[in-house]
Amino acid sequence: MRKLFILIVFIFFISGCTNERDVSYISEDNEYVSISYPVTNINILDEEISSYVNKTYYEFKNMKYADKPELNISYTYKEINSDTVNVSLKTEIIADKKINKIKTFTYNKSNKKFLTMEDLINDLESLDYEIKKELLEKYQDADMDYLSNVSYDYFTVDDENLTLYFNPAEIKSNHDELIYLDIPLDSLDLLIDIDKSKDEELYFSIKKKNIAADDKVVALTFDDGPSKYTESILDVLKKYDACATFFVVGNRVPFYGDILRRTLNEGSELGNHSYDHKLLTRLSKEDFQDEVNKTQEAIKKFTGFTPTLFRPTYGGYTNALKSYTDLRFVLWDVDSRDWEVKSKEKILKNVLPNVKSGSIILMHDGLKYGLNALEDIVKDLKNDGYKFVTVSELLEFNKLWDSE
Repeated sequence: MRKLFILIVFIFFISGCTNERDVSYISEDNEYVSISYPVTNINILDEEISSYVNKTYYEFKNMKYADKPELNISYTYKEINSDTVNVSLKTEIIADKKINKIKTFTYNKSNKKFLTMEDLINDLESLDYEIKKELLEKYQDADMDYLSNVSYDYFTVDDENLTLYFNPAEIKSNHDELIYLDIPLDSLDLLIDIDKSKDEELYFSIKKKNIAADDKVVALTFDDGPSKYTESILDVLKKYDACATFFVVGNRVPFYGDILRRTLNEGSELGNHSYDHKLLTRLSKEDFQDEVNKTQEAIKKFTGFTPTLFRPTYGGYTNALKSYTDLRFVLWDVDSRDWEVKSKEKILKNVLPNVKSGSIILMHDGLKYGLNALEDIVKDLKNDGYKFVTVSELLEFNKLWDSE
């Protein structure tokens, strides 16, 4: 039975990956689960990534917890140069105790091999002492036996730094957060070239629609994207001259910059839905602000648009969280339950009878069930005289309404 479960989970995660940019899975059924990882279309690399994700998910499902547990797997993806890609998978489990760990992969397409630190840096031995010294200074309770045999298995590269990661359970320090060191690239004798990305100054604002006080208006919202379905959602909206507000997860933004720019160009809006889709009510002020700010920066960098709206993950928030940001928290009054009912007919039943002028409808990007129902929702509401507006426009409309 255990082997069968592993096989089912593995098939679940890798099926349908061809021509996708990444894979995502979000659930709040018996636990809070948010998993996303890239699809590189490099077979051996994708197999290693999906195998690691499935193994981590299987272990999570078979652990015993007192409270409703939370699993987050998020990723970063970097094309170091035309031949080499670097992928990191960060795992966080929050339950009776907090577990953080990281797994990184660096793959060279020409050589068809996974690279180690020795493949990146010339004379790593000369750096070894300085790295261990800095580790011990930064984490004074680190295990000396571990440090004497420390390896550099986990690393990422960006335009400025080589970052070395050490899982807390391995270094045996009294920390549950990932342990890392940033080493400036200009201080290293590198064996490979690093392609640095060019920063482009982008600016974008949404053209406002003409809305009268007696108009019937409704705002469609989509959480958890962008995804492989976002373009299909945009196609439906464009067909019916409609728009929506997309509350996006920050770690997915770099893979979908072109689609997000199309979203804005066609009159829809982007909102902030955190960076890693963590349960926000479990975060400190600093961690919450980090989730918000990293997403703001990613959206601004890749689209030129700065969101003003925030939707809390799983709909959970406190007044304290609201006070930690200037973004306006937005919930909903019509819930499609598309993640749960998994049926076009049931989604339509959850939405259409419950809409009134000023409603905010909750749907999810990344679910084919919701996509299947979307055209009927838009068409029926249009036929009933509704105008589709963004959430920001709806909030302005409410002010207009109140002033009448």
